[in-house]
Amino acid sequence: MRIFALMRFGNLLSKYYAFIIVAFIGLLHTPFILSDPDTLVSPISRGAWTDEGLNTIQVRNFVNHGYLSMDECDNLVKTPYFGFILVPFYSLLGTHIWVGRLLILACVLVTLFVFIRDEDTNLFGMVLAVIGMLEFHVFHFSHYSMSEMLAISWILLGIYLQWRAKRQGNAWWLVASATCFSLAYYSKVTFAYAVAIPFATGILQLVVDAVNDSGKTRQHLKDLAIISLVTAFFGSAFYLKWYLPNESVFDMVYISQGQGRYDTDEPWERFKFNLDEFILVDGIKPFIMLVPVVLLFLLRTKFEKEKQLLFFGLIGWLVLELHHTILVNPPTRYLLSFDLACLALVSFGLTEAATNGLRKAIALIGFLIMGGYNLSHYWDSLNSRTFQIESVREYLSHYDLKDRTIIGVWSATLASETQARCIPIWSEFNPKEDPIAEFNPPIIFSEHDEAESDEFYQTKGISLEAASDSVRQFDIWRFKVNAYWVKPSRDD
Repeated sequence: MRIFALMRFGNLLSKYYAFIIVAFIGLLHTPFILSDPDTLVSPISRGAWTDEGLNTIQVRNFVNHGYLSMDECDNLVKTPYFGFILVPFYSLLGTHIWVGRLLILACVLVTLFVFIRDEDTNLFGMVLAVIGMLEFHVFHFSHYSMSEMLAISWILLGIYLQWRAKRQGNAWWLVASATCFSLAYYSKVTFAYAVAIPFATGILQLVVDAVNDSGKTRQHLKDLAIISLVTAFFGSAFYLKWYLPNESVFDMVYISQGQGRYDTDEPWERFKFNLDEFILVDGIKPFIMLVPVVLLFLLRTKFEKEKQLLFFGLIGWLVLELHHTILVNPPTRYLLSFDLACLALVSFGLTEAATNGLRKAIALIGFLIMGGYNLSHYWDSLNSRTFQIESVREYLSHYDLKDRTIIGVWSATLASETQARCIPIWSEFNPKEDPIAEFNPPIIFSEHDEAESDEFYQTKGISLEAASDSVRQFDIWRFKVNAYWVKPSRDD
């Protein structure tokens, strides 16, 4: 009986292993869905502490208050697909930050499931699950209500579908692949370079086949034509239906954020500086250092024809990510796609090394060491969780703020449970002359030195202390954030 039970268990495991692995990865995220962002993920910026609120505030205002303003914040114009897919979920479940977190996590897990479920990529998918998706930075961004992991998921799906199109000779898979790469920048416009990945992949395959005189040049050119048409369609739609109607907002974003972003004067010096300060950091460092070794190994490996295009896709992705290495003081989220491209390549290298003899043993040892490294960081994060944002929300829950207007960069996150209208305030983006008179807010959230708004109130000659009848200060990570209770106006 025990033998039959074990056989039955083995059959179930072999049939549902993809679900089991993905469910396990998902369960690892559950302790973090309601906690603060990890304090070590974005050490030089506020990161998800404010960005989760800012990424979603315009959509939350739309669901809660029935209006959509493109220039109240600088996020929706950059993340249209991410914003609008939140609408049905917010409408059904409420405008909670955790709703966006679960949505992003679901997208990541579905992408992972696609790779694991396919017999030809299941080993790569399983290695990627442990090496890539459990890496410290990737893991945490996979449950943040932000657009980066959504865009990266589209890139991974695009690479997979382009490979599947070649394997099955089905043009519709190629259409789906090109669509995914376009949806990457629909999710966040800074991923516009992703549309070059299928072209780079296709051209690499064309060159290799031409050298081998395979007689497939015409088919490759046809595939590139299909990719071009799909890319042009989505690009035209974005330009005509999104960029032009919101051109003035895009201009404001460019003025406040787009200038001086890349160090084009001394790119090599910037690369070396970034390598030391931002790229080779704890959590990702050993994986980045393995990339040259893995590349040398893979370039000397004779692939099965079915695996070649997948390799070209990962190489093309990594090469196109290199422009992020000369960013000026890049926040973690700007390097996330570069990190995952490296992790995917390392995972692919381990998968290929696991195909024979001694290499298989080395690959297994490497897999266990790297998996253990990731799990050690997971354990540290689990034991260092904080709930400081939740404590502020609990404080605000004692007041009736529904349909009132709360202003300040931090308001988008801290007041997310109040159903108040929240409007961030900056000096650089769409600055207001007198937001207190314009919005009559009961509360203004601001750091004690107004650093998050570039000292907006001070530059306007507005004293928040004088405008308030009381102040409550909260320690949130390394920031002292004040809740200024504004004196009631005569109209109240």
